[in-house]
Amino acid sequence: MKGGSSIVSSIHHLRIAFDYLEDFKRDHPDSKGAKLFAGYAARLQWIATHLITHPALTEPVRQGIRNEWNADCMTVTAIQEKIALLNPAQREALEKLIDSLLKGETLNVEYY
Repeated sequence: MKGGSSIVSSIHHLRIAFDYLEDFKRDHPDSKGAKLFAGYAARLQWIATHLITHPALTEPVRQGIRNEWNADCMTVTAIQEKIALLNPAQREALEKLIDSLLKGETLNVEYY
């Protein structure tokens, strides 16, 4: 789907922002910031809910948005940090592996 990566990235970043606002609220429950950020978090939740239920989007797109919203958004950051530690040849091999996964190919991993 054209633009699929942009949609996934936008939902991913909305979720990261939502999680950070919620984290601040937990750390400072009675602060003015918590009250302010509760409103912003609610708006981000509304955006996600609106997209997930919008009739102009196909069900597969809505399901993809739902899946991304409910996923662990920090996993992508953790993966990026680990990729940065690989040497160039390892990153190139990993890119080929990812391309295969995106094509729907089945991969068998064997540990020695």
